[in-house]
Amino acid sequence: MGYQTVMNVPRVLTYALAKQIHDETKPIRGRSPEIRPLGNRRDADSYWVRMDGDDVQFVLYKTPVITYRPNGDVVLTTGGYNTVSTHQFFHRVLNVGANSSRHTSVITLDDGKRYTIHGVDKLTLKLNELKQWCVVEGAKAQFSWHLNRQSANNVRARYKEFTTYFKGVVSLRTEDFKPRYGYNDAVYKGICVSLHELQTAFESTKTDPDLIVGNLEYIASHHQRYKEGIDSFLQLIKSDQAEETKHTNFYKGALAVMMTCERFYPQGQDDNTYVLKAKSMVKVCDTIILKMHAKEVLLRKELPLGSVSKGTYDGWVYED
Repeated sequence: MGYQTVMNVPRVLTYALAKQIHDETKPIRGRSPEIRPLGNRRDADSYWVRMDGDDVQFVLYKTPVITYRPNGDVVLTTGGYNTVSTHQFFHRVLNVGANSSRHTSVITLDDGKRYTIHGVDKLTLKLNELKQWCVVEGAKAQFSWHLNRQSANNVRARYKEFTTYFKGVVSLRTEDFKPRYGYNDAVYKGICVSLHELQTAFESTKTDPDLIVGNLEYIASHHQRYKEGIDSFLQLIKSDQAEETKHTNFYKGALAVMMTCERFYPQGQDDNTYVLKAKSMVKVCDTIILKMHAKEVLLRKELPLGSVSKGTYDGWVYED
């Protein structure tokens, strides 16, 4: 099943047409309970139509995701299946936008407003006098996370000594590299880090660089099981630590940040050498630090009905 098969499902905007399709479609012979296919008969197990009292239900696999009621209401549900197939079905049958965001289905109507269907929630639509869909029931206000500039600056100030050190390291170690593949005259700014350097700095015999330094992309996600990793990294980069170990710890912290950046493969690169793109390294460092203080630097704001978060900071927050 996929895009090609769903395109054989009819577009149905009214109860009258949905009922007509049900009544005029012959059931698949020998099937019990009865199955009346939508689209190609060979796809009957994927798309089919049935009655539930006076309601007409369009079924995707075993879930009645679209229900047409005699009063003109059309009820949408995912049944908890926030999938591409469900969204394609909504779009094909009802001509609405449908996609996934934050593990939730988002329905976009003609007026540009967006509404969510989460879990087993339901969203009820009806055609207005302009033959456009509008929401009559089930709309829920959404929220988004916004960066509190003052709080973010307060956090940055606590790690200013490390970030100044990091900027210096990036400036000193950045070199020009030609990629292994691509145009001959292409040049990238990058920083070279060897496996031996990582093993020496972290006193490790591991050969996976991400395991040596701790993968900050996951640590910064605020998933509970990485709390120990978060605390460990912040201990390396804090300003109020013993002077005799500060430089060594800053060096380790810098390597950990650099290894989260995009890697590329220049000409003549050794297999145990990694080249990291330097262009956005300072920004990456800032983002990691702020992510690790997400609950301090982010504000939760409710959005107007019909609006959905762009998700800029959604991945920063982990709910305990």
